Amino acid sequence: MVDFKSVLKIDEVWPVRTDIHPNGGIGVYWSADGIGFGEYVLVWEDDGKLHADTECMDKGEHKEFTEAIMAALVKEIIIDG
Repeated sequence: MVDFKSVLKIDEVWPVRTDIHPNGGIGVYWSADGIGFGEYVLVWEDDGKLHADTECMDKGEHKEFTEAIMAALVKEIIIDG
């Protein structure tokens, strides 16, 4: 298994506009040495839950890549309050 957390880098974060997806969301461009690059997108669906498109980096209950994206994203967040 690949240790995504040690190699994953966030390249850009952007909002998923409501004209693209009705409930909006957040998108991330990522890259990782030895793995490549891609796009990770979270959107709110009508069930009120976040749904992720990981470009097949995760599947079903296997969420190691999502955990690595979230850990890398935390480093990019600026806490204002």
